[in-house]
This record gives sequence, C-alpha cells and structure tokens, in this order.
Amino acid sequence: MKAFLINLEKAKDRLNSCDQEFKKVGLDYILVKAVDGEDNYPSKKEFSRLFYTLKHGKRVNPREVACYQSHIKALELFLKTSEEYALICEDDIEFSDEFVDVLKLSLKSPIKFDILRLSGSEDKTREKGMPLKLLKLSKNFYLSLSLAYKPITACYLLNRKAAKSILKKMKKMHLPFDFALDRDWLLGVRSLTICPSLVNLKEEFHINNSYIKASHDYKFNKFIRIWSVIPYRFYLELRRLIYKITLLLKIKVFKV
Repeated sequence: MKAFLINLEKAKDRLNSCDQEFKKVGLDYILVKAVDGEDNYPSKKEFSRLFYTLKHGKRVNPREVACYQSHIKALELFLKTSEEYALICEDDIEFSDEFVDVLKLSLKSPIKFDILRLSGSEDKTREKGMPLKLLKLSKNFYLSLSLAYKPITACYLLNRKAAKSILKKMKKMHLPFDFALDRDWLLGVRSLTICPSLVNLKEEFHINNSYIKASHDYKFNKFIRIWSVIPYRFYLELRRLIYKITLLLKIKVFKV
C-alpha cells in the first residue's frame, strides 16, 4: 500500500501538520502537488460547466475544480506503481491512534470492498452517511455500510480496480469529488466505511482556513435549483437506496 498526500505548494502549515500525523501512525507518504485553482482554470475536456450547473446548482468555483483534479492526479500516480492499494489523503486530516491497526484488520476482513471511506468531519461526535455496522474490527471500530450520501473525501483507501474506474468514468468533472465518488453503482465498485471515522478533519484548517472556500455565495437562487438540482438529488438518493439495500442483502444473506 502506498499513501499519497495532496498538498498545495503554498500550504506549508498544512504539510507540516500532516507530516506529524503520518509520523504519529508510522506511515510514509508520497507528496502530490495539488492543482492550484487560482492559477489554473479548467478546460472543457476537464470540466462540464453545463452539467455542474444543472446537477449541483452552483456557479463554478475554480478551487473546487482544482481539488477534483488533484484527486485525479493522485490516482494517476497510484496506477503508475505496482501497489494493489492506495491511501489518498488531503492535508487537513487527523489520524486516530488506531488507524494502522484497524486498516490492516479491514483488509483482512471477509467482507470485501474496492473503496474504504475513512474520513469524517471535524465533529467527532457525529457520523455522516447513516453508517450501518457490518463487522466489528476492534473494540471501538466497525466495518460499515453507508446507507445515505457520505460527504468528505479527505482520506480513503482504494484498489486498482476502483482507481481505473474513477479515471475512466469520472475524469471529466460534473460534480464535486465527494458527490461523484459516492455513486458505486455508476463506477461498478463496492465502497464501505469505518464507523466511527478513523480520520477526522482539523477544524483550524477545514472550517477556518479552507482553500476551497465553497461558500453559499456560489449557489444559484432557489427557483433554479428546484427545477434542476432537486430532481437530480432525488434520483441519486433513490438509486443509492436501492443499490445499498441490494448490497446489504448480498453481504448479509448471500455472503458475497
């Protein structure tokens, strides 16, 4: 397994913070120079303004697009290695002390996955995505299935199959990366999560010092969103629910 850390060259404080986090859990990492949204505007080949507007209901935020492109860059670097798994990390994270041990137990689990979502928010008391516990891994952590949309892709583990599928089906941006990734049925992969989250966001970086700056100012008015975003989100949640229930039956009943 290789770890890849996405970091903006100018964000030295975040790099120093993450360097300490990786040392804490005894992991090395490959530094991925993040795409800077202030210096790079996406081409039509990289980004669909029309679909982004219709599906997400927001004006284009170049920093959000750059974040997406940075994840794509990290996955391309991963596939150039011979490793079977990669750990993809953003630079505002904080690892649990049990991170490595629980990760190893997850990989040995009889319940297989292609993507393992590891990050929660800065609030350690609240889990997002309605996780349903499947298997106890340790005293405190469970391999779980998120029944609802799980935001935040600050840290996730994936195999080569998942990376190849993302690069094939998600290379052109239509949605923010976490929205796009959380569509297993489209990617043809199985994603699970750890509950409670093994990784959380550092509040001083995520809330008070975000480089993406995805504020409400980018949102279109409610009238526009009602006719495009809400129907699309309804379809997504319905499709997700059907997929997750089917997957749960496969895991619990058919043991596949």
